[in-house]
Amino acid sequence: MCTHTIITSVASLALALVSLLVDAAQAQIVPAAPAVQELAPAKPIGKVVTATGSVTIERASAMVIQANVSGQIVQTKVGDIVYLGDVVQTGADGQVGINFADGSSFKLSSNARMALDEFVYDPNGKSNSTLFNVTNGTLTFVAGNVAKTGDMKVDTPVATMGIRGTTPHVEVSDDGTVKFSTLIEEGKSKLTKRLSPAASQDAKKGSYLTDIALCNGTDHASLEARVDGCTALIASGHGKTTALAIAYNNRGNAYAAKGDYGRAIQDFDQSIKLNPTYVRAFNNRGVAYLKKGEYDLAIKALDGAIQLNPSYGSAFANRARAYLKKHQYDRAARDYDEAIRLEPNLEAVWSGRCWTQAILGALEAALEDCNKALQLASNNAATYDSRGLIYLKMGKFDAAIDDYSSALQLDPKLASALYGRGLARLKTGDKAGSNADIAAAKTIQLKIGNDFTRYGVR
Repeated sequence: MCTHTIITSVASLALALVSLLVDAAQAQIVPAAPAVQELAPAKPIGKVVTATGSVTIERASAMVIQANVSGQIVQTKVGDIVYLGDVVQTGADGQVGINFADGSSFKLSSNARMALDEFVYDPNGKSNSTLFNVTNGTLTFVAGNVAKTGDMKVDTPVATMGIRGTTPHVEVSDDGTVKFSTLIEEGKSKLTKRLSPAASQDAKKGSYLTDIALCNGTDHASLEARVDGCTALIASGHGKTTALAIAYNNRGNAYAAKGDYGRAIQDFDQSIKLNPTYVRAFNNRGVAYLKKGEYDLAIKALDGAIQLNPSYGSAFANRARAYLKKHQYDRAARDYDEAIRLEPNLEAVWSGRCWTQAILGALEAALEDCNKALQLASNNAATYDSRGLIYLKMGKFDAAIDDYSSALQLDPKLASALYGRGLARLKTGDKAGSNADIAAAKTIQLKIGNDFTRYGVR
């Protein structure tokens, strides 16, 4: 039987400078309700220096200032004042630049949201502090005097970053994943570091950054190094609960890649325990059970992923694969239909549905799916193997031999391709070639003939 792609989800970890890591349910900022008594005037802390597209500033009093109208550039709005407690938000076409009283300069990308929760600055003081909360989008900024004379922090859904004289670039994706890169000043020299993801309490936490990078698999880190990096992060005691869930998930992926599915499942269990809404961990646990051969448990885990996110196409594709293993082809076909509706550009779902349709006997539909899969990725042995089965069932034996040979060039030990080519060669009169292929297939998988009987081919 051919093996189709199983789709795992690897989270990017993003370290916090004070805290750490990534991926969590996105935090929701709720503006403070106005008090009954008369409020003191809001404190201005900065002003808008650039604004394009849709940009709004929401006051704690619920008053909204439209800094820019969607799709237009209104230069007259540059110069609008921002106040402590404001929430700045950009639309799909929006960008905004803000300069603050301490010399800090912030730029927000499209679809970004930042709350100005704290800003204490005295040019002569040593207890200055800021706390800005970014829940979505990309933020680039140059740190000002607060970072040098006090405590500057940027909070994200999973990490609070302490800033010390750096020029950071922070990306918070829709699923809460955080990436951090920075230009770090060291004496008179400047060193650019791209940490994908990363963060630092200062530039001095080198080993901590290394653990982050290793746990993420940055720069093609070995599986052992990935396990070690994640283990160090888990043991460090730093980070928010949702951040630790990412570390367990990533270590689980590394264990699964090593074939240690038992330990992988333990890590996915712990990740889910820490963050019960972490859909990736549910998906990855399902994949681990699938590879372990425990198909009912795989389906149960993937059910959990789909319940959390009904638009998770990869989970539908993985559950379809589990149903295939249980020979529940109609259920598999329905899941592949949904996976294709959700992620039509994913080659694995077309290839998987092709194989399923071929077994069910819907040969023309199966052929269309295989051709689509090969358009997306022409180096998949499983897809050539599936199309070989279609041609074999159609009686197009030369075409079947060609596709099975293509599959074997990519995967020389694919038993189903060897056996299928053997059957096709027998139909063309090549008895010696047939015997050689079938014998080689049975050496790899003794009862491969039973599978083909189930597929309706003898």
